[in-house]
Amino acid sequence: MLKNRLAKAAMSDSLGDGAGRPTARQSRLYERWSQGGLGLSIVGEVQTRPDFPEKPGNLVLQDGTPPAPFQDLTRKGTVNGTHLWPQLGHAGALAFAPLSNLAGPSALDLPGLKCRELSVAEIQEIPGEFAAAAALAKSYGFTGIEIHAAHGFLLSQFLSPLFNRRSDAYGGSAGARARLVLEVIAAVRDAVGPAFPIGIKINATDYLEGGVTTTEALSLIDALDASAIDLIDTSGGTYFPGAKAASDGRAKGAYFRDFTRAAK
Repeated sequence: MLKNRLAKAAMSDSLGDGAGRPTARQSRLYERWSQGGLGLSIVGEVQTRPDFPEKPGNLVLQDGTPPAPFQDLTRKGTVNGTHLWPQLGHAGALAFAPLSNLAGPSALDLPGLKCRELSVAEIQEIPGEFAAAAALAKSYGFTGIEIHAAHGFLLSQFLSPLFNRRSDAYGGSAGARARLVLEVIAAVRDAVGPAFPIGIKINATDYLEGGVTTTEALSLIDALDASAIDLIDTSGGTYFPGAKAASDGRAKGAYFRDFTRAAK
């Protein structure tokens, strides 16, 4: 249980050592935030595999990861009773191109964005990758995890009809496009057990013509409510080339407040 409602949302701090491990500088930063009285602090952009990073400085949780740097991060980041969660993600078609063979739900060839299509076999490996990363997070002392399904990264790409043009079981209707997200949640829950907190970050809107609408996002809320999710973190926008952000004058103050009220 969180000691208060003060939470630091996930941010891509890129303070890893370049090989997927936390640095002393990063651990100290999260220690200071914990000492400041946060109830929850989320480490942004922690990847489930090294070949689809958002940036080179992302952390990576996979088999063979040395535990000591992560244990130092979790020990310092949880002082003062703060929860520390990694935001588990896979950047997919929006991965850092020099380190990735860009891939997403469907092949795209657009200005500023070109990627291949993931095979069904590749897609079916993804829930297990998230589950393995979540189990490692738990063993290293993190007190929960957040699944990143927002901002145009891989799980968000599957939810979006703009990215996801598949005609198999993972594309088409909103329910089919949500299939992978729900499979990831189920696999993670099986890996960490019934009491370990699982959150998810989703878009209220993509701010893209042909992307996820608020109506579709609310239908996803219904599906998440029936899943093993404990916390839903609402956001919006994508890193699709040229896309606008919520802060570009579309809303003021507490972004997505109306959506969150409707979702609740």
